[in-house]
Amino acid sequence: MINITDPTVKKIIENLHKFIERKDKNLSPSGYENYIMENRIIKLFCADKALTPRACAEEMNRRYKTDLSGEDVIRLLKSNRLSYQLKRGELIDWAEETIKAFAKAVETHRQKDFDEFANLRNKNIQTRDDERYKIQERIACLMLYVKHPELDSGNDADTLERFGNVYMKHFLFDASEFLRSTCAKPKSGGRGEKKDSQQDKIELLENMLSRSDMLLRDLQDEFDARIRESHQNDLVEFFSRLNSEKYGCILDAVLSARNGVRQLRRENVQLPPEIGGLFILIERLAQFIRDSEINPILKPGSVHDMRLEEVEACDYEGSPFLNTTEIKRVKVLSPGWVYKNKDVQISRPRLKEVDEK
Repeated sequence: MINITDPTVKKIIENLHKFIERKDKNLSPSGYENYIMENRIIKLFCADKALTPRACAEEMNRRYKTDLSGEDVIRLLKSNRLSYQLKRGELIDWAEETIKAFAKAVETHRQKDFDEFANLRNKNIQTRDDERYKIQERIACLMLYVKHPELDSGNDADTLERFGNVYMKHFLFDASEFLRSTCAKPKSGGRGEKKDSQQDKIELLENMLSRSDMLLRDLQDEFDARIRESHQNDLVEFFSRLNSEKYGCILDAVLSARNGVRQLRRENVQLPPEIGGLFILIERLAQFIRDSEINPILKPGSVHDMRLEEVEACDYEGSPFLNTTEIKRVKVLSPGWVYKNKDVQISRPRLKEVDEK
């Protein structure tokens, strides 16, 4: 618990509020509605990184009167590349350690403690594809008020839920810059003191201008990313419909037919030439699916030993799990499909418990 009666801490809290308030004024309702749900889910994982998607959905429904399922939470996690528990845990551990260092610098006002915080803040956490997580600063900002609600001047934590990656990133750097100036070593008094003060103000204004330019560039990049995401969502929707039960799970059918054709060819089975065109059509459909970067998750017909945590991301048919450590043997009825970077799911795998009797 940070001592909020300290005059310097009070000043920091006041400026945190101003940074949030200033950015919130630039938002429109259509700009933040999608972020609120995501940020609330992230905050629950910040409080307990071992939380399962199902437990997270239940807590969201209890706190915010939503109607989420574990599958909904998984979908939101995937959209932010947070679906892998180990990587999600790595990010949350980093955010917790970073905010701990931030809080220490707030309490001590020492340059050494600020430097430790800055080093942690600048650390890159990489995705499974060796890319830097764009959501890093967002998780750290949400972690700040999860771990230190005493820094909230009244509604800052709620307002912060409206921010996406870009505004969160710049809020963190605004807060960092102010904390840096607070922790800077005091200059010696004397005739040069007034000049030093003016120089500090000039430096502060230059930094604010530089960050404003960075913010505009980042917002443009985010806008471009949203356009690309819109096209991606259209593609995902198309293939999701293709593999729906309404249309006979066409992706599954093409994969099964292609594997069957290849098996017949390996066995040198002679087939009537009249159906040769059908085989060519199947291969071309399979090639179209591959070229669209749509890939199966599991191998059809394969058998696996799985825990509850793994099965939760699938459509499971079988007896209920008694606990989280129980292992059940399941057969893959439908492989499930993902798009491109494996974080966008087209359809869930369908599993059936294997009767071992």
